[in-house]
Amino acid sequence: MKTIDNFLPQDTFKNLKNLLLGSSFPWYYNSKLNSFDPTEHRQIYFTHLIYDRKITSDYYTEFLDCIKKLKIGTNKLIRIKVNCYPKTNIIEEHVAHTDYKFKHKGALLSVNTCNGYTGILGKKIKSKENRVLLFDPSITHFSSSCTNVGARININFNYE
Repeated sequence: MKTIDNFLPQDTFKNLKNLLLGSSFPWYYNSKLNSFDPTEHRQIYFTHLIYDRKITSDYYTEFLDCIKKLKIGTNKLIRIKVNCYPKTNIIEEHVAHTDYKFKHKGALLSVNTCNGYTGILGKKIKSKENRVLLFDPSITHFSSSCTNVGARININFNYE
């Protein structure tokens, strides 16, 4: 597990952030945070699936700089998913999960700074703009909401 601050060049990151925080980026409602969550509508979030073993979004090309920076080789990308966790009155830790059962690589890029975090291996990695968390998403981990901004937004990359 490793974190890298200022992961993308500032202009590249700014363009990506402006896209995801802009009023024209499409977000899709999810009534469950993950398949490990037994309840519906208790904690909701919004996502946009960019890639799932094939291109699933017209916005795929906007993420090519990230793919290049992560050095994800051809045919090694599994998934890119953008997450938006709405602000809550108290920080809510979401149900722990694994992204996939098999060992693989993951990168979680924070789009905005907030008091939300990702929990893994007994640590809480704070959401900080342009910080990437590199880890194995087959290890149990969890996300959280935030209370100090409108939403916590991050980009989840899974790859081999």
